Amino acid sequence: MLLLVTSYQVGFGPISWLMISEIFPLRVRGMALAVGSIVNFGSNILVAVALPVMFSAFGQAAVFWMFGGIALASLLFVVFVVPETKGNTLEEIEAQLGEKNPEPSLRDPLVDSLIDGIGA
Repeated sequence: MLLLVTSYQVGFGPISWLMISEIFPLRVRGMALAVGSIVNFGSNILVAVALPVMFSAFGQAAVFWMFGGIALASLLFVVFVVPETKGNTLEEIEAQLGEKNPEPSLRDPLVDSLIDGIGA
């Protein structure tokens, strides 16, 4: 368990904290970080409570592959949808995320149509 937590925190774990600290405009950042933190910890509690039930219902191997699939989908989301923000100020990131078609455009047309439909 210690190895799992350590590898998660060194690898994929910080991405959610990094994203919620950068994607929200300054005027709502404090409230958005609070809501993001609640959702993050709530999700952790949900997984911890549901895991024993899932083990008994599906078996450990099936649950492992389910979570592996979710991790793979998350990795693909980060690689292909999340824009690179290295070296940018918070104001530049806010301007970049506020654009309809950020450069470079690696985004899926389906994602773009959903965003346009929401009016973001």
